[in-house]
Formats: sequence, structure tokens, C-alpha cells
Amino acid sequence: MQCVQLHGLVPSGTPAQQTAPPHEILSCGPVGALISDIARPITPDDPSPDDVAHWAMLHHAILTAYCAKATVIPMALGAVFSGKPAIISALTAQMDAHVQNLHSLHDIQEYTVQLNIMGAPKAGPVTADSGRAFLQLQRARRIGRENLHRDRHAFAQDVLSQLQTPAVQIEASASSKPDRLFNCAVLLKKTDVLHLQQMARNLHAPAKALGLDLVITGPWPPYSSAALQTVSHREVCHVTDA
Repeated sequence: MQCVQLHGLVPSGTPAQQTAPPHEILSCGPVGALISDIARPITPDDPSPDDVAHWAMLHHAILTAYCAKATVIPMALGAVFSGKPAIISALTAQMDAHVQNLHSLHDIQEYTVQLNIMGAPKAGPVTADSGRAFLQLQRARRIGRENLHRDRHAFAQDVLSQLQTPAVQIEASASSKPDRLFNCAVLLKKTDVLHLQQMARNLHAPAKALGLDLVITGPWPPYSSAALQTVSHREVCHVTDA
């Protein structure tokens, strides 16, 4: 059974991006729906992990192709419908919410900001001519490690504080990796991207001095937007019976 996947929404009249994987723009009043054909409904439990990863990468590539030049509202990966009429019907039922999202997120992009630990300065061998001197050296090294830990976390807080200026929204998640101090999604207007780039340049040297690496990637579609999470755009994303 041939089905149609809904990847995201763009304002009506948005030109097609030829750099994206095969897709089309389905006109639906004030919005255009980014769609592609899919051979059959797919659920996360159905294909192999590699198939799901490939599916997600194509979905992401279509959305990313639009986010640099247009406002794009991402839909959930599993937004698969029985056909174009089903998509138009579902979108029309909540059109006011989708138009509001496009207005609220006009020219807003998402960037990923990570602060990674690259390694502590290597300490040389401990040499001392007495037991007391050895203990003093060990104590100095312990204090140095404690100070480095403190300074790194203070730097991380400073980075997050500086991000508050250009950001429309910051969604920070506690890192489960021991070599990462934070990993957050930052929403900001396209006009403030230069501010983010300048901030990254200014922070590069002090980060390196602390054995840290500040990594900023993007732009991405506004996946983390609180506006999208409070509006039932995910309720549209379902498998529709033929």
C-alpha cells in the first residue's frame, strides 16, 4: 500500500529546494506540506535499526534543506498517512495552530551547543626528597584538580549565561557522558547568528585553556521549540487507515 509521509510545514509559496532528497510540496491553503511517498506504513518496531536510521536521516535532510532559507515546522518522524487527501484533512482541522506556529517561529533556527572535556593537563612524575615534600606535592595536585573542576563548571555556567542574550529558547539537558559538561538546543533568530558566531570565537581560547572544546552545529529546524510541543502538531502525526 502506497502511503505518504508528512515531514514538515512551510509557508505557502515557498520554493522547492532541489538539494533535498526526493519530495514535493503539497499546497494546503496558507501552508505547504513537505511530503514524500513511502511504500508502506513504518513503525519503529517494524524495520531494522539501520532502516529506521536511514528513514530518520532522509526526514532530517528534507527539513534541513528548507530551514536555512525558509521557516519550517518539523513534524514527527512517524507522520505517515494513507494519501494526500488525508494529510489535507488533518492539517485543515488544526490550520489555525499551524499558521500560528509558522508566525511564531518565523526566521528562527535551532543550533546545538555542546561543551566537551578534551582532557586535563598532564602532570609530570612526582619527585620529592622527603615524605613531607611528597605529601605536599600530592596535596597541591589534588587542589589543582579541584580548582580545574570548579573553573570548568564556572566556565560552563558562563557560556549558558551568555547564550541567554541571543536565544529565544534554551533547552539544556544534563549530560550522561562523563566528557561532556552540557548539551543544549538553542533557538535564535537568523539575525542573531552572527552574535552566536562571535561568542564562539571569543570563548575558544579560554575553553582551550581549560581543556574544553565548545562545539556549535546547525542550523537545524526548530525541533525543540516549546511552541510546537504545546500545540498538538504531534496529534496530526499518525497512521491513517486507507
